[in-house]
Amino acid sequence: MNGGSGRCLCAAVRFAFEGAPNWQGHCHCESCRRATASPFTSFLGVGHAGFRWLGAAPARRESSPGVWRFYCGACGTPMAYQSPVRTQEIDLYAATLDDPAAFRPAFHAHWNERLPWVELADGLPRHRTPRRLSPDEDAGAVLALIRRSFAFMDARIDPPSSMHRLTTEAIARQARDGEVWVIEETGAPVACVFLTPKPGRLYIGKLAVDEAFRRQGLSRQLVALAEDRARALGLGLLELEVRIELTENHRMFEGMGFARSAETSHEGYDRITGITFTRPVARPGAG
Repeated sequence: MNGGSGRCLCAAVRFAFEGAPNWQGHCHCESCRRATASPFTSFLGVGHAGFRWLGAAPARRESSPGVWRFYCGACGTPMAYQSPVRTQEIDLYAATLDDPAAFRPAFHAHWNERLPWVELADGLPRHRTPRRLSPDEDAGAVLALIRRSFAFMDARIDPPSSMHRLTTEAIARQARDGEVWVIEETGAPVACVFLTPKPGRLYIGKLAVDEAFRRQGLSRQLVALAEDRARALGLGLLELEVRIELTENHRMFEGMGFARSAETSHEGYDRITGITFTRPVARPGAG
């Protein structure tokens, strides 16, 4: 799609844009479902520089702080969504295009919020939305996830993993003094990460993904979240440690742009037991 146009049901409000969309995808979040009375919403993001309204001006309302939804004041057709974060672009509803068949979705967003009776087999990437755990929540499911995900290490690493000493109380302290983020599926955590601010850097710990949800990009998504949080906290470096025996994890993090920065030894061991990996936090818009 290289440019396009669209209209509301009564054709009072029209729009046009130039150039290719920045992205095209489906959104499954509850707020978009309720705003459109549809099981999910299909969007394309276009830059403000090449976009213009035609015909009657759309009505708009602020559905949540900083979020504006545009619609036809005559027939009520939803027309566009303005994010308070992505201020350089506006999101258009694909079904309002004059040629909606030209829409080419590339992903599903907020997949964890989808309705259970929506069954799709289009093969597109499914992006779930991480949620920050509150210190007051029951952390039992997170502890169980970490124990399941790290169980394979028992036969491979020495000394044993610290997950054996982890408790729900310790997770609550981490959520209070640092951050704990989870990605959920039907209300249960399927991936998690601990983030701990340190001088000049953000430490990534207990990165765990349930076996049934591996190879879906969840580890990369949580590392990307860590980079966003480091940037928000004014920290310039991401840091994590991997046991020396887990060479497949070394390769995974190197594939994410991390580099070896130090070798470590646990107390009482006269050999290297772990590798420290670091990655600079990219500036907004870099790369």
